[in-house]
Amino acid sequence: MSQPFHSTLRTAAQPIWDAIFSHPFVRELGAGTLSRERFLFFVQQDYLYLQDFARALCLGGAKADTLDTLHMFADHAATVVQVERNLHTNWSDKLGLTPQDLAHTERAPITQAYTRHLLAVGHSGSLAEIVAAVLPCYWIYWEVGKKLNDPPPPDPLYAEWTQAYSGEGFGAHVQQQLTLIDRLAQDSSTDERKRWAEHFIQSSRYEYLFWEQAYRTEEWPV
Repeated sequence: MSQPFHSTLRTAAQPIWDAIFSHPFVRELGAGTLSRERFLFFVQQDYLYLQDFARALCLGGAKADTLDTLHMFADHAATVVQVERNLHTNWSDKLGLTPQDLAHTERAPITQAYTRHLLAVGHSGSLAEIVAAVLPCYWIYWEVGKKLNDPPPPDPLYAEWTQAYSGEGFGAHVQQQLTLIDRLAQDSSTDERKRWAEHFIQSSRYEYLFWEQAYRTEEWPV
């Protein structure tokens, strides 16, 4: 391969990513004008999403091919469960949400579909398939965080969000996953890499729809 495999993935998904960067939820979050109702909906759904994202990471650890890779997945899953939950609890307090409110939140349609996609790949896919499926969540949030944090939003709550996802700690986790997918691609076939790209693009589409769902505060119609 003439370029790192992650660059190939990024090129394939670029139209989807461009749509995410220009989405009104993202633009208004960066401008500090996003309504609290929409951000509240987002926080509740993201809280639910991250529980299953952590489970998908655990499945990646179960299929790790080296001890270092197992350690990485275990560390990332623990971060999602501990650090991210604390962030959401902090934001929830500021938004007037109680732990009981979060516990009783129902998964909205895209949240349900996206998490089932990740868990299906986690249970039936290879290590590389799992990395390709979870990578957009890492990478897109890092890119969005960096874009919106330069300069930070004028709203302190939204600035806290952008700083969390543009920080060095989160960026290091993204780089670890990028390095892993590039390593796995070195000894893979064209068909395998095509399947990984399909998972990556599908997850990127769900990332777009997750922002769209929050902007519309979309719940089940019946």
